[in-house]
Order: sequence, then structure tokens, then C-alpha cells
Amino acid sequence: MTKEGRYLDSVRKSADWAADRPLCPNWNYNSFSVFLLAKIYGVTRELKYLDAAVHKARLGVIPGQLTDGPNVGRWVDLHNARPANHFIMMRALAQLALVIPPTHPDRPDIVRSLALGLTTRNAEMITQGVMTKDHAIEALFLVHRAFENDSRFLRETRSTEALDAMARLVSEEFRRGGQPLGPGAWGLFLESVVNGRAAGRTQ
Repeated sequence: MTKEGRYLDSVRKSADWAADRPLCPNWNYNSFSVFLLAKIYGVTRELKYLDAAVHKARLGVIPGQLTDGPNVGRWVDLHNARPANHFIMMRALAQLALVIPPTHPDRPDIVRSLALGLTTRNAEMITQGVMTKDHAIEALFLVHRAFENDSRFLRETRSTEALDAMARLVSEEFRRGGQPLGPGAWGLFLESVVNGRAAGRTQ
């Protein structure tokens, strides 16, 4: 946004550091690196960042997700099954889905994991209420950017319904004088309202 090289240099240093770090046993910790690396790949288009993001997602995030049974879509351990940590991982996979080329061989697995995770938590949000706000709304905005031309994905994962439910809650809390989101998520929400995207339908 600023076109000042020192900011990009700083982010490169962070991304280079993150790319070289070993994976850790906590799935959502690894997803922070996935998010950063995917984001800087989207800016620089340097394949080393995409490769590192995919590597960390494939080995450090996706393997912990249950793919069948009553808890399908959640992560296997109780810590990462918590809604906030779940949506931290959804945010990372959504950022990766946003920038990974359509023909990349790992894209189907990334999208499949994202779909499983969204489907289970979005359904809960719609039927039982919102359990976490900031991480969920950030993830859902990214999902809508990544799949803006894929209405089937948004419909099958109930992502638009979930975002609308979140927007109604946030709007109501604000009308009552509350500050419903942290600064980053609040900024995304206001931007969506101003631009008439996603949550803007529920003004």
C-alpha cells in the first residue's frame, strides 16, 4: 500500500525466518507461518514462499484434521478443536487457497481440508450461535475472496450463511454501544459494509 521498500524488506525477513523454522506439534501454531508465507507469496510471487507455505500446511496443519466420524472436520486434539484455534487454521488455509495456482498439485487437498473445516464449524455457528468472532470473521472474509467465483463452494460449506449470522451479531452488538470486534477484524467488517460485499447485505 505504501510502496515503501523497507516494509517489504521487513516482511521478507520475517517470512524467511518462518520458512526455516521446524514444524511444531501444535497444529494452529504452524498455521500462523502458513498464513504469513502465503500472504507474502501473494505479494512477491516468489515460489519459495509458496513452497514453504504448502509444505507447512501439508505436514503441520492438515494431518491433524479428522476426515470421518462424528467429529469430521475438527482437529483431533481438544486444544485445536476449540473454535478460536479452528478458525485460525481456517484463516491460514483460506489465505493459501486464495494465492495457490489452480493447477498446483496440492490445491485439491488444501481446498478439501478447508471445506471440511468450514462445513462443520459454519453449521454450528448457524444453528447454535457464534462461538468466536475475530478469527472466524477474518477467515470467512478470506474464504469469500478466495471463492468469490465458486458459489457452489460457498453454498456447500455454508460460508455465506455463517458470515451473515456473524454480521448480524456484530451489527447488533455495535448498535447497543459495544465494540464487537478487535481493530483488525472491525476494519475488515467496515470495509465489507462500505463496499457492499458479504456482510454488507445485513446492514
